[in-house]
Amino acid sequence: MHTSEEIKAAMEKWCRDAFAFVDPGSGHDLNSHLAQLDAHLSTLLVCNFQTYKQDMGEAAIVDNACALLGRLPSNPPELPYQYDGRKAQDAQEKDKQELWPAAYFVENSKETAEDPEESNNWGRRYDWASLQVLSRPNTNTIRLVLFKVMDRADPQGCPSGYSETLGSLLDIVTGLLGESSTEEEAKAWFVLQAFLWAAWQHTIMIHLWYDAKRQMYNYKFYNHNDIVAHQIPAVMPPREIIERSRPNYMCKWAFELLRSDLSCVTQDFRKFFEIYEEHFGGRGPRCNLLPPGHEANIAQPRRICDGKAPGNCERFESESVQIQGAHDFGCPGPGPDSPCHFLVWDEASYLNTRGARAVSIEDTDDTHIRYTPVTRDTMAVSHVWSHGQGGRPETGFNSCLHRRYVTLARFLGCTSYWMDTPCVPTDRTLRSECLGQINANFESSKVTLLVDRDIMEIDIHPRTLAAEEAILAALVVCDWNVRAWTLLEGMRGRVRLHLLCKNNHVISLADVLNDVLSNSCLSLVSLCLAVQHYIPIPEPPGGIDLDPVSIEQATCLLNHRHATKDRDVPMIWALVAGSPKVIKASEEFWLSKVGKFLNTGNLISSAPRIPGRRGIGWAPARPNLLPPNATTEEKRYPAYDGQNSVPGKITAEGFEAEWLAVILRRRGMGLPAWMFSIYRFPRESEWDEYYHVYNKGGSDRIDLKMRQRIGALIAPLFQRFRYVAFLLPLLRYKGTNGAVIPPQPFQYQGEAEGPVMVVVGSNNQKEWEWQFLYEWKEEQLPEFWQTQLLLV
Repeated sequence: MHTSEEIKAAMEKWCRDAFAFVDPGSGHDLNSHLAQLDAHLSTLLVCNFQTYKQDMGEAAIVDNACALLGRLPSNPPELPYQYDGRKAQDAQEKDKQELWPAAYFVENSKETAEDPEESNNWGRRYDWASLQVLSRPNTNTIRLVLFKVMDRADPQGCPSGYSETLGSLLDIVTGLLGESSTEEEAKAWFVLQAFLWAAWQHTIMIHLWYDAKRQMYNYKFYNHNDIVAHQIPAVMPPREIIERSRPNYMCKWAFELLRSDLSCVTQDFRKFFEIYEEHFGGRGPRCNLLPPGHEANIAQPRRICDGKAPGNCERFESESVQIQGAHDFGCPGPGPDSPCHFLVWDEASYLNTRGARAVSIEDTDDTHIRYTPVTRDTMAVSHVWSHGQGGRPETGFNSCLHRRYVTLARFLGCTSYWMDTPCVPTDRTLRSECLGQINANFESSKVTLLVDRDIMEIDIHPRTLAAEEAILAALVVCDWNVRAWTLLEGMRGRVRLHLLCKNNHVISLADVLNDVLSNSCLSLVSLCLAVQHYIPIPEPPGGIDLDPVSIEQATCLLNHRHATKDRDVPMIWALVAGSPKVIKASEEFWLSKVGKFLNTGNLISSAPRIPGRRGIGWAPARPNLLPPNATTEEKRYPAYDGQNSVPGKITAEGFEAEWLAVILRRRGMGLPAWMFSIYRFPRESEWDEYYHVYNKGGSDRIDLKMRQRIGALIAPLFQRFRYVAFLLPLLRYKGTNGAVIPPQPFQYQGEAEGPVMVVVGSNNQKEWEWQFLYEWKEEQLPEFWQTQLLLV
């Protein structure tokens, strides 16, 4: 078995060997650099296709593979070229720096130098799309496509292993590019970087396409993001760069939900932006508008929707929402001669109906809403209150909206419809009863109808692939998708989820996803996977049995979704996680999970912890983050599912799990904190170190400056605790609940420049109290020991 140092050295040698093919001074034929790079990369993936075992013939396999390759983007997202070496001294030298070897580009690419002699070597202006290394998929990409088209079972570790190898090579090349001593060398490294970047992008997209197709046939929550790359290349463009192309009408907070989704690992949103702009271009944002006349009000300054919190967004916090302000297509609205008026509930009908109540299509008349029990022939309606359809049955429901849902229910073969506005009263007792029935209402409904005003502007008559792509583009960033309540409703009703479009036409979400996955650009696959928790599942014989949602998945899905009423968040969290009853406090939620297992990586978040409750002080008080203050600059870490991290057990005493730990001991109350000692775990042999140590010898390389920085961080904790520990989740060995051997840390799945650690304190090393997260940005890591700890 090779050590990590040996593996890194071998990868660096591979990169330097590849560099020779693009280095003008190496003696290699620069005109054949793409073929040589392709052959060099091909050695990393060896295939032996056994077509005789396939139902498809070779011609059909090749045709399907070519069709799939044709759906890859023509080139990957552009990387910025930067060289920080010596600046040009004069105009002629600067012009020379702007020219690149002509062999790097395809023929007939953009600008060439006027001097014929110069054009033979440094005769091309730089143009990303014309780079030869981006002109076609590499051989390994073609091999992967053939393998996936044949629908062979993946060898364990093959997909993620190859993509992670590409990511590691890309990171090494990025580092070597930064060390370039000349402009010529930097450009050669950049071409190699572009080649590996394209290979990584194509590999991930193909894996995601295959995963999405598999999920459409048999969605399981434990497979959610199963093969998403666990290593994000360091060259990935930051949020600020990607944001520049975002259409103006698109809500920043909604886009941040999409951008941070693990399924969007490639961060290629170009086709998505193009589709969205085509349908909603020219519109101004509605995220931060103030009522007329308030612009100059100093006491009420204009809020800026920066995508960092829902509290900054008008779509979440609006004081101008008009109850029942929405009307059906073609309805003139209220007026003396208008047929539209308010329907109010028949309270006696409501109270006399047992169980969950739905609106009766037959018994409701022109003045009163009457009720019937929810059945398997009920249509459930999921909508956003701020779009004007909210209200209560006592205050009234627009008759035009009632007529719309009656018509749609009958069209879809339903005899009643459920919607919170006419079915959930203000009375607290009745409301609590209704909330406890929501899961069952949507699970048992014949159809769930998704109603969002952006999607309702898309015309699907006639039904085309372009219209379906527009529906998907609108869905992933629409108001309906970023709300906590509608998330719950959509997940519970996903067996038969339909979307309401222009002129009251409806379409099945399953049809939209299947058509996009089968025909559209592969960069749109990430959008399909971003809503995979709504993927309709086949109804088994004997009734619906929805796959249970884990604590981790419920937390991850809600990490960027909020409720208008913050007090509803714990309740929604519990309901998403499958609670059979209404839970109104996070303490109650966690106490109900005693005996369950939880991925340690799921705990890495900036969510506040439950205060003053021994045994659950480690537990998040909410799945999402608290809204930041206007001046908050502190970095925040949303929760992810922690898949592939070692799980721990929730017990009555606390959370018991194995971690990678470094324990610092206070020497004395009168001594400065930087004089801490590092606890040395007892070890009996070298095998103990092999099985338990990560980054051996790292603690011995900590210098005085680093000690002082660590001391400043933990000094306040030493006022309360004798011991302070830094913890990293352990990477889980696939197919087991144990750690890989030798131990490796599980990387935080969000954005971070270094390892994100949990800082805990103790006075006896038996019980540890959660303190905060810390992103370790120092170059030197200490030595970590795999050990079991109890967090209280």
